[in-house]
Amino acid sequence: MHEDESSLEGTITVINKLFEQLQTSSEDLKDHGLVFANGDLLTDSLINTVEGSRRNSNDVLEGMQPLVRRLGIFHAKMAGCRLVVNEHWGKPNATIPAPWKPSHELLQISSAGHVRDAFRIHCGKASFAEWAATADLNDFDAVAGQVYNSLYTTAAYDAACDRGDAQRDAAFENSVLYNRDSLLYLLLVSSIKAGDIGRVVLVFRIWAVMMRSPKTMPKYADAFFETLNRIKTYDPVLQRFFLHNWLVNLTGLAFRFKEVDLLQEHQNFWAKIVYNAKGVNRSWSWLARITVCIFALRDAMKTVHATFKIPDYGTKHTVPDMQNEIRRVAEALEKDRVQELWSQRPWKDQVVRVRDLFEEGANYLNTRGAFSRYTEPTTVYTVIPPGSDVEQTNSNTADGEDDNENVQEDYEVTQEDLEMDDEEPYDMISSLLDTAEVMADDMI
Repeated sequence: MHEDESSLEGTITVINKLFEQLQTSSEDLKDHGLVFANGDLLTDSLINTVEGSRRNSNDVLEGMQPLVRRLGIFHAKMAGCRLVVNEHWGKPNATIPAPWKPSHELLQISSAGHVRDAFRIHCGKASFAEWAATADLNDFDAVAGQVYNSLYTTAAYDAACDRGDAQRDAAFENSVLYNRDSLLYLLLVSSIKAGDIGRVVLVFRIWAVMMRSPKTMPKYADAFFETLNRIKTYDPVLQRFFLHNWLVNLTGLAFRFKEVDLLQEHQNFWAKIVYNAKGVNRSWSWLARITVCIFALRDAMKTVHATFKIPDYGTKHTVPDMQNEIRRVAEALEKDRVQELWSQRPWKDQVVRVRDLFEEGANYLNTRGAFSRYTEPTTVYTVIPPGSDVEQTNSNTADGEDDNENVQEDYEVTQEDLEMDDEEPYDMISSLLDTAEVMADDMI
């Protein structure tokens, strides 16, 4: 099926085609129940528009009644990463999204260096290595508490700002905000791996406020706000189904949970790889037949390669040793005393202060735009009969006040991003491509 899913008409066609291929009728859906639809901002917006335009339909399928929109956690995670990187390392209003993989690795390495330097400051020894050689678990917990309270909280930032202008240290204040913001992102990453959906929701609640800061990500802020409030209104049974299936674990092993929309991105990428197979039978109909077998084919190839110890000649994502980079970051922080309050810092007048995104986002609620956005909508929906021509609409902006905030929020996932998932055998791309070519020739 060759359809443009980024359009309203294409979305309707794809949804109807999916139910048709599953041989699912309106009566079947009445017995089956709800169907969760995970995706990025565009997918969420398009399905919302379709639902609104057909809400008066009595037919289950035509009215899209079974669909329950659910914001994709993988795309939300990438947006949160860009939020931190843009504010602390780049430009908050950057029009081109930073690539996710290097941004993610930047936060991992730099945050670890900040933690190491923070422990050096609060351990009470001349060096971190000297303290680590004799510290036990109780010592670690005690120092970790001091580090968190003094360098990773909004309270620590407020305390530093409450000093007189002559005593303030912009470099230290920026460091505290960076520690807090990057820790939130890394908390989300670890919570996803652990399958702790409760902590994921807690991070989303904070980001719903932070992303309302000017020149950041208002569309994601609205998506978080709407999603979290819809969950609160659901029946307890639907709440449980919604939350307990927002992450999936295909292995049954600990710390192997993944986002549903990440699995879809993997499927999309493998489909593109297969379609690159060169065969006279390559066509949309052939692609439709083989894509449903991609994961089975991939798993079979993994089993064969592992059983017979067949080497892979493709590219494989490996995790490099980051100890040297972390040590260099910590040494640079120690040299410039970045994480120490130093009111007489020689170059402090040259430091550009970053924003407290949580404070900036909270201030948005006092604006006229927020009032119009969070009051009862007056939009009149037009009924879109099945099969009719439809026009693309955009209902993301409540009024013109947000126009200057609508920077590029959509991000095209790359192979480099997907290779961060070490369970996907992208080193077998060549083998899978060869197999797809053989299958195409055999179908002639």
